[in-house]
Amino acid sequence: MSSGKSNKPSEQAVPDQTPEINLETSLVFDHIPDAFIFADLDWNLTYVNEKAEEVLRRPKESLIGKNILTDFPRTFGTDFETQYKKAKETGNPCVFETFFEPFNSWIEARIYPRHDGFLVYYLDITQRKKKEISWAIGESLLWDISTSDTLSSAFEKVLKTLIKNTAWTYGQIWRSKDNTVYINEEDPYVYGSDLQLLFRKESINKFFSIKEGILKKVSESGELYFIPDLVSDKELKRKDAAIAAGFRSWIGIPILSHGRFYEIELLSERVLNPEEAYLDLLGVVSKRFAEIVSRRVADEERKALIDLSSEIIVTIGLDCIIRKTNPAFQKVLGYERKYVKNKSLLEFIHPDDIELTKVKIASGRKEGFENRYITKYGQLRYIYWNISHSPESGSVFCIGRDITDDRLTILKLESFADELNVNREQLYNAQKLANMGSWTMEFDGKANWSPGLYEIFGLDPNDSPPGFEDFIQFIPPEDRVRISQNYEKFLSQGIFEETELHIVSKDGIEKILSVKGEGLLNRNGKFIGGTGTMQDITKEKEWNDSLRQLQKMEAVGQLAGGMAHDFNNLLNIILANLDLLELNLRETPELLKRVFSAQDAVRRGSELNRRLLAFSRKQALNPEQADVSHVISDFADILTRIRNDIVSIEFCLEDFPMICSFEKNGLENALLNLCLNSRDAMPQGGRILVSTGFSPAGKEHRSMIPGFVDMEDACIISVRDEGCGMDDRVLERLFEPFFTTKQSGKGTGLGMPMVYGFVKQSNGMVHVHSEIGKGTCIEIFLPLSRNPEITDENRNEKILVLERNLKGQTYLIALLRRLGFEIFPAYDLQEAKTVLENYPEMYAFFAEEEILSEDFDWEKFKNRDRIIIISEWNSQTEFDPSLKVLRRPYNWTKLKKMLT
Repeated sequence: MSSGKSNKPSEQAVPDQTPEINLETSLVFDHIPDAFIFADLDWNLTYVNEKAEEVLRRPKESLIGKNILTDFPRTFGTDFETQYKKAKETGNPCVFETFFEPFNSWIEARIYPRHDGFLVYYLDITQRKKKEISWAIGESLLWDISTSDTLSSAFEKVLKTLIKNTAWTYGQIWRSKDNTVYINEEDPYVYGSDLQLLFRKESINKFFSIKEGILKKVSESGELYFIPDLVSDKELKRKDAAIAAGFRSWIGIPILSHGRFYEIELLSERVLNPEEAYLDLLGVVSKRFAEIVSRRVADEERKALIDLSSEIIVTIGLDCIIRKTNPAFQKVLGYERKYVKNKSLLEFIHPDDIELTKVKIASGRKEGFENRYITKYGQLRYIYWNISHSPESGSVFCIGRDITDDRLTILKLESFADELNVNREQLYNAQKLANMGSWTMEFDGKANWSPGLYEIFGLDPNDSPPGFEDFIQFIPPEDRVRISQNYEKFLSQGIFEETELHIVSKDGIEKILSVKGEGLLNRNGKFIGGTGTMQDITKEKEWNDSLRQLQKMEAVGQLAGGMAHDFNNLLNIILANLDLLELNLRETPELLKRVFSAQDAVRRGSELNRRLLAFSRKQALNPEQADVSHVISDFADILTRIRNDIVSIEFCLEDFPMICSFEKNGLENALLNLCLNSRDAMPQGGRILVSTGFSPAGKEHRSMIPGFVDMEDACIISVRDEGCGMDDRVLERLFEPFFTTKQSGKGTGLGMPMVYGFVKQSNGMVHVHSEIGKGTCIEIFLPLSRNPEITDENRNEKILVLERNLKGQTYLIALLRRLGFEIFPAYDLQEAKTVLENYPEMYAFFAEEEILSEDFDWEKFKNRDRIIIISEWNSQTEFDPSLKVLRRPYNWTKLKKMLT
């Protein structure tokens, strides 16, 4: 081994010729700190100093006279043999480093050829090489940690680097949760044998407490825990399993970072000393890894917060060009992030707010401001912004909060304040129409009745509201005990039980009232009385009785339908036998007359049976060709009658002729059922929207609706409401006969099965989308007729469509083809020019705005009388006034206007 002095050869110790080896010379050579030998020209050793004995691990007596090339088998095939021969052949000095496996050491050798032999220096550089290797491994580990995209990939790279470059042969990761550590099966690990893999599988099912044993030490101190020999260890709980897998050494490397705890576990089949275990290196890596984990987790949390934020976060340049956005931008405004990148933010702002926005961004002040944006779907949104400038990057960071609902709420509150007096009068009128009145009663004796309540009881509105003792006198004696008990319960417990009661008004009229109420609290939350309503439900009770009678009639109708079906089978048998008798009794007129009489009776029975089937709604379907929008428009007057004071119904019917084959009565009954269900689903009020639309064939339009991809062009009939919605359980049973969510007596459960039956008989499909608290949308798809008879349009013209938006192109082409136009779709300018050259008589030409701006040669085509440019609704391009511009989103009405 090296002496600790300089490892460089001493130049003074290099003689010009082989010295005379006497005792004095030998003593001088032995005190030279470098190991060296002399050999003759045939590589026979002539001298070995004491330092060389240490390096070569043999006494000089056993070395002198030996031939280096033939008498040392352990050097055969090594760098030593190669370099010795090279020095002899070339006569040039050689310097090399090599790992000598028999000594487990790194040796640096320097060979100096002489005229009478060779002088060789040997330096034991094992410690230096270990430090270099350790440094290289450390650098590799830190690089692995710093450049990994995720913690999992960082752990994987670290494990592989350690197992590849050190004596450790197995590694895995432990995580912490709820004061225990466990192995996540998806985390990386490295193993080298089936026994080690078995050890891994057994480890996965184990959970260990951080509050005890080795884990307590490493989690509290953050220091490595090294077990050189597992056989003599008494603390590792998995010691026996580790030894069974062939392991002898173990180390736990803690990674502590802001309350998070990970542990890298390494094992080896050999008993390792601290140097072989790389304890110093792993200690440094542990601390560095903790820093990286902390930073990485913070970055991931920050990114998650940005992505999950409901506020819009945008980075723009001083020129307002968008550089980055978070998902909230698309959620609020509808535009995809890839679409808005590198576009100006001003393109999406309401035109009246553009100048204000420019001034605010240019000022660099951090004061907040608001402006308006137009969404992808044409809606107006109010956004409140806070901005911050970064002079170094030239960026402006903007955080925007959607305050549309707040603004609308403020506008509503202002409107409510202005109309409060009017609304109060309307409330009184509404209560009067609903035979309802409101009341308030405080324990200190204060009471208040609305005018409607005075009217119900037949009292003078100028009189003071009656107290409970006076009120009880209006109630028949048989009900007074029950009402008194409810009143006492309300006073003592604050519980108001809704109830029905009979009264006799002051003018002697018997009435049934529905009483509802709740506790009344003051500003401090103290219970001070009650408030509620009383409604005269006398007529409603009578109506319910009538409704029950109607339901009985409905049941009779169902029974009649079933009986008529069976009776029809019997009539068929009787009529068939009578027809046979008629053939065999033509020679007996008297008997034949009786047969004729029986046949006539059977026909009358069939007519009666037909009426029974009509009553039970089981008559056969009679489809006919009709325009769906026209049928719904004619039926709209009937549908509007289901609206009331709090529920309205609106229509949005497409002008595009959509001819389908269906039964008109079936469609009308289906729409009526759907609208009634929508009304019943909105007890707090809302809107019903009945609309029609065109749905071209193709997966681009129906990929989200299972089973609809293969359907041809269709008409969509949509009924949408703002009701309570349906959960998955109700949706699963929606079309099940006799299933209903309505109260007993409110529905039979046959409405939706009838809708489903109509759709299926019409070869259509139905799709239902519903969300709890948001409403329901039911869409009926009826296939369009293949050859509709449309006579008011020219159908013998050619049209070129140049559009790269596949979905938009499919929709446009489908609309035009339904009217019989011959379509030539094109993807780029070159293809479009080729078509126009071959068909100069082209009737019309549709082209995207972006495509038209790609080629200056296109100018010669812009003078065509029938060119129609397809553009986005918010495009800032100024077109020639002679050109027609069709802006998205468009429908048949806009398209038809362009073609006329």
